[in-house]
Amino acid sequence: MSSSEPPSARHLRVQSTLFQEVSLLFRSELSDPRLEGVSPASFELTPDGRLIRIGYTLTPAAASAAREVQEALARASGYLRSQLAQHLDLKRVPQLRFIYIGVAEHPTEALSAEPPDAAVPEDEDEVPGSFDEDGDDEGGAR
Repeated sequence: MSSSEPPSARHLRVQSTLFQEVSLLFRSELSDPRLEGVSPASFELTPDGRLIRIGYTLTPAAASAAREVQEALARASGYLRSQLAQHLDLKRVPQLRFIYIGVAEHPTEALSAEPPDAAVPEDEDEVPGSFDEDGDDEGGAR
C-alpha cells in the first residue's frame, strides 16, 4: 500500500480492534504505579501491520515523572503484546511504540471510544486474523 492510498477497510478494522484491546488493557491490566495518570490519546497501525504507535498524555501530577513513565511503558510493552496475542487471533502481533504527546487538560476525555479513522464498512468478508496480504507468516511474533 502506498502512502497516498487510503487504508483498506480490513486495515481499519484491525486497527480499531487493536485500539479497543490496548485501551482495555490500559484500564484493567497495568498495575505499575508509575503508569497512574497515563491515557492513550492516539493510535496508529502502520500499513504493514508491524508497528502500533500509541500517543499518550499524562495528568499534570504525573507529568513531572515523564521519563519514568516512558521507561514503565517500555517495560510493559512485552506484557501488552503477550496479552494481545492471547486475546486476538492475529498472525503477527505488532510492536508497540509509545509516544509522549503532552499533559492532558481533561484526562478523562483523552481516550475516546473509537480511534479517529474507525469508520469501517462491514461488507468486507475478510476476518481480521492476518496482516500479510500474501499469506506469508514468516517472522511472526507471538
